[in-house]
Amino acid sequence: AAMLDMNLNGKNSRAVADALAAHGVPFVFSTGNSVHDVWDGYNGHAVLRKPFSNDDLVDMLTRLLSSNGVAIPGTS
Repeated sequence: AAMLDMNLNGKNSRAVADALAAHGVPFVFSTGNSVHDVWDGYNGHAVLRKPFSNDDLVDMLTRLLSSNGVAIPGTS
């Protein structure tokens, strides 16, 4: 799984998102912008709005991995 900042110092992660999606790797976008600013083709994709807590990140990654059939120790 991965977390991608949508805009890091003026550079976007679209190419990385495309590569992860092509290989079936679950990921979440991180952004301080609106969730409506997600790129075409990624509408409805998982987004964590900044600022977020460590608990928010853990929860999101747990859900991503669980929905992709990855066993996560300590979860039911």
